[in-house]
Amino acid sequence: MTRLTILAALAGVLAGCGGDDAGAGAAPPAASDWDAAAACAMLDLGKMSSLTGLSLETAKLTPMAPMTASTAAVSMCEYSGTGGATVTLLTREAPFDDATPEAIQQARTANGLMDPAEDVPGLGKAALWRAAPMAKSLQVFFDERRSVVVTLGGSEATLEQASAVARAVEP
Repeated sequence: MTRLTILAALAGVLAGCGGDDAGAGAAPPAASDWDAAAACAMLDLGKMSSLTGLSLETAKLTPMAPMTASTAAVSMCEYSGTGGATVTLLTREAPFDDATPEAIQQARTANGLMDPAEDVPGLGKAALWRAAPMAKSLQVFFDERRSVVVTLGGSEATLEQASAVARAVEP
């Protein structure tokens, strides 16, 4: 599966978790000043390069979904650099508590599309590591509302790199 296919599957799972259409419209107040709609603002190029050990040169924000009363805010920052280095930071914040055990279980298999991810203890409420040959990803549920997916391109990417990124943006 390609990196973009993995990210698209995860974004679909993340954006659609929980809620109904009742009361859709203006978003309620965010849980904090942590802004899931601004993934690139969470880590600048220098900090991301330092955390991953990669030489990154560009960062591109892709807003994916604004927060409404019934849907989560989701955005993605794609960092790239020399030698094909890539890191993607996907951020999500729901307008209500929805990181239930059932939602985390769904994320573990990308709604049944993938083999179960490996649990990573000691990081957030729950953390899931997936090591594919060309891209590796770490999904962290920080609390009931906020989560990230850190995806590192390349076969040399490590859980330690992804964990450092997740800890740097932890609310």
